[in-house]
Amino acid sequence: MSATTTAETWLSRRPWIDEPGASIDEYVSKVGPAPDDYDLKDQLNHWREHGIVIFEGAVSHDTIDALLADIDYLVHHPKDFEISVDLGGGRPHMPIKELEPRDLLGRTSLKLNNLHSLSKAAIRCALNKYATSFLRHIFQDTPCVQQSLFFIKGSQQPIHLDYPYVKHQQHIANLAASWVALEDVHEDSGPLEYYCGSHMPEVMPFFDWGGGSITLEANSTKDPHAFVTYLQDEVKRLGIQPRTFLPKKGDMLIWHGYLAHAGTTIRDESRTRKSLVTHYTSKSSYNPEHRYADADEKGRFYSENGGLFYDLPWTEGWNMLPSWNE
Repeated sequence: MSATTTAETWLSRRPWIDEPGASIDEYVSKVGPAPDDYDLKDQLNHWREHGIVIFEGAVSHDTIDALLADIDYLVHHPKDFEISVDLGGGRPHMPIKELEPRDLLGRTSLKLNNLHSLSKAAIRCALNKYATSFLRHIFQDTPCVQQSLFFIKGSQQPIHLDYPYVKHQQHIANLAASWVALEDVHEDSGPLEYYCGSHMPEVMPFFDWGGGSITLEANSTKDPHAFVTYLQDEVKRLGIQPRTFLPKKGDMLIWHGYLAHAGTTIRDESRTRKSLVTHYTSKSSYNPEHRYADADEKGRFYSENGGLFYDLPWTEGWNMLPSWNE
């Protein structure tokens, strides 16, 4: 991607459903109903109007339990693995292999980065049939996993959008994210909140990080704090009230890459909020540096429900978690 990602960069290559003249009725009449047990027309309309869709029971408890078992193994054997971990307290992206089990066990601020690169259970959570089917309609292309985050507790992250930070994809607007509940979420655990209708730049204009760039760069003249203030002012101006996601284990929310969302305050520190967040792009937008040059020819990917996770070249020779060989 170029050093400066402008509004025109976004608007010139955004998904069909974001275009002002997009007709969902016409689209559905051509493709027919979704093969899965959901109403495609209703969900596409909800996405266009609100920027989110929710699928209850999207991921089986068996898959989630396998993922949690992987995480338990990881925190007991951190020196065997290569991913990074955020421990809070100003210690982001620490190599997990530099830590001891005692540094991780019982820790409530744990965040694991790109767990899917080690855990097939995480990939199966991300590429569940609802996520892959729905995002194929949005992208008009194969959805691909490009990043994941595991949280043991609520993030309490201020209001933000994903695209200024998640920008590896070749076409910046080809971005969506899912949030899968790995346990029942209590209202006091710091649940996710989101701002319906904030997902269109025609409604909430792009934030200028400096020099016309819509993404955060090393030379940006504005910082994330200014971005938070801008978003707070915008949702207030628009009169958009946040909605809270209180899912059951296995439920999934998918949001638009331009949707404003946040982590609410944890009111009960004893409560966890185990979740897996995945960022997706389309196959045609997937960063070629994040796959082998011969990946498609040699089958260097994992496919599930019509979605893809490409083998990451830098993970060759890494140890994998138990679910990888199941």
